[in-house]
Order: sequence, then structure tokens, then C-alpha cells
Amino acid sequence: MNARAREIGGGLSVLVLVVALAGCATLSEQQCLANDWQTVGYADGANGHGPSRLLKHQDACMKHGVNPDREAYLSGYRNGVTVFCTPRNGFMRGERGYGYSQVCPPELERAFHAGYRDGRQIYLTGAEIKRLDALVYTKSAAVEEIKEEIILTEQHLVSDDTTSVERAGLLEHTKELSRKQGQLESEIVELKVQAALERHALAELRATLAYL
Repeated sequence: MNARAREIGGGLSVLVLVVALAGCATLSEQQCLANDWQTVGYADGANGHGPSRLLKHQDACMKHGVNPDREAYLSGYRNGVTVFCTPRNGFMRGERGYGYSQVCPPELERAFHAGYRDGRQIYLTGAEIKRLDALVYTKSAAVEEIKEEIILTEQHLVSDDTTSVERAGLLEHTKELSRKQGQLESEIVELKVQAALERHALAELRATLAYL
């Protein structure tokens, strides 16, 4: 990265914060009037925006009487996109579940995509673990409800007010509840096994697909 790019990068975090606070408009009046289109382009490139974002800046700045300097913007953008299009950043975006950004130039695309693909594997494996854990939680809660219902049913069974006909129905209901409980508990065991396998796979992925 050249000296101008490093200089721009030093103020990048401030610029990104101001853009984030600008609301619907991509740039504030102050940023439009500053006319520092190379810095704006650098920030957009480093944050993974496409160069067409310049059109939105143009819309934001027209009402302030400012027309973007396209050449300066694209010059900064080309430097900024090299910050975004790294294997590590691709990996981090994939790992966090972000969509794929098709903004990288051909010479950077392959490495960025490889990083994104590896990170995406970790994200999807983690998402599967969460799904399995959620199923275990839901089914475990259902088991607890069934246990409570069995206790109440058994109380009715031994009650002096329960008729023989009612008792026969309650016995059948208890059997059905026990069957459902057993089925759910078997499913929970299987889900826990699957989750354990996924956790092992996730640990291996993290160990082999680290981007330092």
C-alpha cells in the first residue's frame, strides 16, 4: 500500500463512524463539502461496498451543491478494496455468516473466496450445532411436561372418586404418555450424539482452517 493509502487508512475508522451516523444518506453535508473523495472511496472499498456506491453519494451530495470527483473516488476505492479482499477477511465474513461480496478484482478474488468458503464451513457447522441444541432443549421440555402429566394421571388413578371405567382410560393414557416419553428420550440421545459429532468436526475445522 502506498503512502497516500496509509494516510487515508489512519482516518478510516472515524470516517466509517460518521457514515454510520449519517442516517439514510450515505454522506453528511460536512462530508460532501469536505470534497475528500479519495478518502470516501477508500472507506467504501475497505468496507466491501461496490464502486456503484458512488451514485448514492452523488444523490446525497447533490442537494449540497457538490458533485463527486469520480477519478479521486475510484483511486481511493482501488486502494481500499485491497484491504477488504484478503483471505483473512473473507474467512471472517464467512465465519460470521455474511453474504458473499462480489467486489474483489480478479487478482484478489480467488484467495478471498477461498477464505470465505473455509469460514462458511465453520459458520454452517456452528449453525447446525445450534439447531441440534435447540431441538434437544425443546424435546427435553416436552419430556418434563409429560412427566408432570403422568404424575397427575397417576394421582387420578389412585383417587377414591375415580370409577373403574375412568381408571381403565387413565391407564391407557398413562401408557401412551410413557410411549411418547420413551420416544422423545431416544430422539434426545440421538440428537446429543449428532451434536457431539458436529462439535468435534467444528473443533477440527477451527484447528485446520485458521487464518492468522
